[in-house]
Amino acid sequence: MENPLTEEQIEELNSIAKLPPEEQRAKLQEFTQRLSPEQLEFLKGQQGGCVFCSIIEGKVGSKKVYEDDKFLAVLDINPGNKGQVLLFPKKHYEVLAQMEDVSELFNLANNIGKAVFEVTKARGTSMIVNSGAGARQVVPHVGVNIIPRFKDDKIGIGWEKKEISNDEMDKVAKSIRESILEKASGKKEEKIEKKKIKVIKLDDSYQRIP
Repeated sequence: MENPLTEEQIEELNSIAKLPPEEQRAKLQEFTQRLSPEQLEFLKGQQGGCVFCSIIEGKVGSKKVYEDDKFLAVLDINPGNKGQVLLFPKKHYEVLAQMEDVSELFNLANNIGKAVFEVTKARGTSMIVNSGAGARQVVPHVGVNIIPRFKDDKIGIGWEKKEISNDEMDKVAKSIRESILEKASGKKEEKIEKKKIKVIKLDDSYQRIP
C-alpha cells in the first residue's frame, strides 16, 4: 500500500517518536484523531502487533482494575477524566461485529461502570465503542471505553446533524429490519443444525428425542 501520509505528517510522527513514552502516547492519540480512515489503516499496518494483546501478555505495563479468563480492564493512560477505564476481550477481535456474543462484554462493562461511577463520584458515565477505522478506532482490538462524566468536563461526544428525507428514512429502516431478521433466522438455523438428536428404543419402535 502506498504511503498516504503527507510529508508534514511524517515529520510530525518522527518528532513524536523522540518524545518520552507518556508524552509520546498522548501526542500520538491527538495525531491519529486527525487522520483519514485510509491513513489510520496504513499506520496500523506499519506499527505491527496489537498494543492490547501486548498488555494481556504482560509485555506492556498497565493499571489493572479487573481481570478474568476472558476479559481485562485497565485504567486508560490518556483519560478524558480521572478513572476512565478501558475494557477489552483477551481473545483478539478487530471489530465488534466479529464477536458472536457480546452479552458478557457489556454486562461486565455495566458492572465496571457502576464501580467507576461510585468511586469517582461522577454525575454519569459514557460507554463508547469505536468499531472500525471509519469510526476512528485507533487500536485494531475491540474495546469499551468507560468514562466518568462531570459537569462541564469538555468531553465532546456528538455529531453534526444531517437532513434525511422521510422516504429515505423509511427505506433505510426497512433494509435494517430485513437484515436483522435475516441474521436472526440464520442463527436459529445454525443452532438447529448443531443440536444433537438422540435416538432411544421403546417397545421395538424408535422415538426421536430433541
